[in-house]
Amino acid sequence: MSPGGLPLAGLRVVVTRARHQAGGLEAAIQALGGEAPLLPLLDVVPPDDLQHLRRALDRIGSFDALVFTSVNAVEAVEPSLAGRRSDTLVAAVGEATASALAAAGVEDVAHPDPARSRAEGLLALLRGRLSPAAHVLLPQAADARSVLAEGLARAGYEVVAVTAYDKRLPGVAASRYRELFADHPYGWVTFTSPRIVRHFRQLAGVEWAHRKGELRAASIGPVTSSALRAAGVEPAAEAVAPGEPELVEAIVEAVGGGA
Repeated sequence: MSPGGLPLAGLRVVVTRARHQAGGLEAAIQALGGEAPLLPLLDVVPPDDLQHLRRALDRIGSFDALVFTSVNAVEAVEPSLAGRRSDTLVAAVGEATASALAAAGVEDVAHPDPARSRAEGLLALLRGRLSPAAHVLLPQAADARSVLAEGLARAGYEVVAVTAYDKRLPGVAASRYRELFADHPYGWVTFTSPRIVRHFRQLAGVEWAHRKGELRAASIGPVTSSALRAAGVEPAAEAVAPGEPELVEAIVEAVGGGA
């Protein structure tokens, strides 16, 4: 426990989520006594080619399952959700994604086992709920890995993996980075996607080689941790499941353990 009585009292934890999605993590850190300055490293934007997404959503009623792995995917598809069939299975990875679907009016959301990998958990869930050769829509980011789509296809499902959104570095990120770190070590910084890892590394530029040792990286999960390791940083904390409460708890545990 920190001297101030709260587990994160006096600790600075920089939050790098997109500005419109950073509020929950910021509030959770502050509630435990920490400081949570924002360094938004993503702007969520429509894909360069909207035609594939529009064609898929025009026939949303033909899909047996809709699989969402992020809040951004839900937000991109939300205007078309009302057109799904009443028997369409809607699956979500992570509590934040499920909450976004609930806010969009989807009441019965299936959850994969969080103890399994994303692909493994989804496949197990779908196998128990769908017939072979079912038609599955997978809206995802422009830089999404192909592991999940390929796994669904190998399992026998007809998968339409469509780019629903892209992610770019905000124009003000460089000046905000300098403001936060010019006279301050990196310390604790949250990372919630591989793209955010790459953007942080990009902002650091030539100073990365001698400054990365200052970083106490808090990772939201194994995929993000892999990106950190590829950049030469071992995560100081990793969430046990891909959610903000789990990420904050991982930081608390690491700080309590002297990390």
